[in-house]
Amino acid sequence: MRLKCCNSAEGAALPDYSSFQLTDKIAVVTGASQGIGRAIAIGLAQAGAHLVLAKYPGPRMEEIEAVKREIEGLGRRAEIVITDVNKVADCQALIQKTVDHFGGVDILVNNASWTGTGDAVDVTEEEYDKTFDATVKSVFFASQAAGRVMLQQPEGGRIIHIGSNFGEIAFKKRAVYAAAKAAVHHMAKALSLEWAGKGVLVNTVAPCITETESRKNILERPGYKEWATQEMIPRGRWNQPEDLVGAVLFLSSPFADMIAGHTLMVDGGWTIH
Repeated sequence: MRLKCCNSAEGAALPDYSSFQLTDKIAVVTGASQGIGRAIAIGLAQAGAHLVLAKYPGPRMEEIEAVKREIEGLGRRAEIVITDVNKVADCQALIQKTVDHFGGVDILVNNASWTGTGDAVDVTEEEYDKTFDATVKSVFFASQAAGRVMLQQPEGGRIIHIGSNFGEIAFKKRAVYAAAKAAVHHMAKALSLEWAGKGVLVNTVAPCITETESRKNILERPGYKEWATQEMIPRGRWNQPEDLVGAVLFLSSPFADMIAGHTLMVDGGWTIH
């Protein structure tokens, strides 16, 4: 039996996402403890969804607990599932626990990823495997597990990958990451080709540089901001995590019912050069 949406916290100043019609939807977000994943999880809750928050095993549990409390403060339900997305069994367990707890799964956001930076001639097999496991393998098997459930639901479901503008254009010192994200973009097309007829739509949201804690060391390099925002991004600034929320909510909503296998660029115009 599906949970019903609770009232939001009294007096809370929230974005008005109610028009996306996601009330009482069940959403799973991987890599939800910080950055883009955190912003998306909270945005989905603000739009009325209940959340399953996937967290990589290890320290810094206080971050995901804080996200859970914030979502519950909005009057939604939230559950944390410790998940190593590199492991197929963990991806399967994530979806099964969602079904066991909430009765189904309506939205999956494949946000978790990993990348190294360096010259292609220096990439090791370990770095290559780590990038593809966290970025491609995890996305496929989480989508497979969710797809098996969604294909049995009358209303189908929505799967949204977080890709990258580097999956569309070349960029120095990111050869493996760019290849992995290109695979993710194309995977959305292939999965939609198989599943769209049964109401399971798979799409990608592809950001440019996004200001998160994990990118801080890159963004603070001398001259980097000027180069990125003045030469590469016509919009004149790089992303904040919240810039991706609207795109994810749209693709999760009934208003995107005829969008399948699409890559929605949220890159301030970087890829129109």
